Amino acid sequence: MRKHASVLALAVLLGAGCSGQTVAPSPPRMPAPGKVADSKAPAPAAPEPKEPPPTSLPPKPFSAPKTSWVELKNGLRVVSLLDRAVPVVHLRVAVLAGTAIDGERTGLAAVCARAVASSQDSGLDKLGARLLVDVAPDRVVYGLSVAAPRLAEAAEVLASVVGRPRLDPREIERVRGSLAEAAAEKARTDGAWGALMMLHRDLFALPSEHHPYASFDATAEEITRIKPADCREYHRRHFVPKNMIAAITGDVPADEARKVAEKHLGRLSGKTPPPLSFTDPMPVESTKITLVDRPGSTQSELVVGSLGPKESEPTYPGFVLAAEVLGGPVTGRLSADLRDKRGLVSRSFAEIVPFAGGPSAFYVYAKTNDESTGEALAALLDHLRALTKEAPSPAEVETAARFLGGSRAVSTSKPGGRADELCDLGSRDLPDEALDERIGAIRQASPEAAAKAFAEHVRPGHAVIVVAGDAAHVGPRLQRFGEVKVVDPTRNFARIRTLPAAAPAARP
Repeated sequence: MRKHASVLALAVLLGAGCSGQTVAPSPPRMPAPGKVADSKAPAPAAPEPKEPPPTSLPPKPFSAPKTSWVELKNGLRVVSLLDRAVPVVHLRVAVLAGTAIDGERTGLAAVCARAVASSQDSGLDKLGARLLVDVAPDRVVYGLSVAAPRLAEAAEVLASVVGRPRLDPREIERVRGSLAEAAAEKARTDGAWGALMMLHRDLFALPSEHHPYASFDATAEEITRIKPADCREYHRRHFVPKNMIAAITGDVPADEARKVAEKHLGRLSGKTPPPLSFTDPMPVESTKITLVDRPGSTQSELVVGSLGPKESEPTYPGFVLAAEVLGGPVTGRLSADLRDKRGLVSRSFAEIVPFAGGPSAFYVYAKTNDESTGEALAALLDHLRALTKEAPSPAEVETAARFLGGSRAVSTSKPGGRADELCDLGSRDLPDEALDERIGAIRQASPEAAAKAFAEHVRPGHAVIVVAGDAAHVGPRLQRFGEVKVVDPTRNFARIRTLPAAAPAARP
């Protein structure tokens, strides 16, 4: 009923236009002043029954514009995509050296990639453009969006950024200080950041080495250890053409994009980059509970996670579909039950983080008041358990599939969205059509297939649970779920105490 009410409300809003004003009901028709309504007037005729709306037509097939790939003589790969909707070109250069290459020097890519972007005169002022820098586990992306006639100038600027940075020690120290200050602020004030830091550490824990994906972000202490010499070595080893992808989308034909790339990016040089090795982490053997202490906080932020399938596995689309059924921010089970029905949480969602060299990370998130932490966590675990045992309804699956398809359309319609997507796919060695094919597979997946894929990776009693909140108030509410490790986010997440599991209640 709640879903139908939401649809009805949306229809009323759309009928009102885009002004955002509510639609007031028409006032009852009243007799003219000084006249009395004739009680003998004939009763109005009964309205004729409304004709039912026509059935929706099946979705029409959609073919995305075709991409064009070319490899330059220096080994740099270039992908282009023509889009004449707006006379703008989006240029991205992705370096396949994100935070996964940090190793024991967590924070290396975060500091050095930004230092590369800020330590030279790049000619941005003349272009009137803003340089975008995005650091992710599997790549660092530098991007510009300019008027189509200025593509060659933008390519020259990016060639200077990635190929000829000064890497002045004072500038590196400035970037390092700024990032360390931001990390210290997150440790004090950002509960979700702290929870995800511990989630990744526990999901990707290895017995004798540091997994490339074990670090969600770097702490202030880790960032301050990065030296200028580390950045120069990082650039020398990884910023080489054979480790780069350039994406050019917008109002530019493929042959022109190729010529511009050859002239400006084709002059970059460097040796073959070092290979990365990945060891698959073991699934969690039993439930792990970590409490990130935030003294004085009146709210708790909860994440419950597990390792998910790799993107290359055939069960991945079904797993994505099940996660949307569970944690869709609008129509998911968690929102409908924990937020709308029971009022336990103010926000909830499910997230899948894919990686190039290993399994994905899956988690559900919820934000609640500290006194509701235990009840909210129990409800999260109940919903996770239920989806492993019983398939969702066909209506839930259809709603989730439609939402995922619509989200993809929205993301690619954003300025530069397709260029960013091509860099992401390339960094994970996926074909350009991978997401379109995945949406098609999601639409074809059955409720039983979604539940089966989910049950293969989410096992009751084998989860990583992280709660960020005031340990003095939240800790006792978590002990009934098991032993609780309490960590201090302002001290590099050092363990400060352990709360034992509460004894099971005696049966009457």
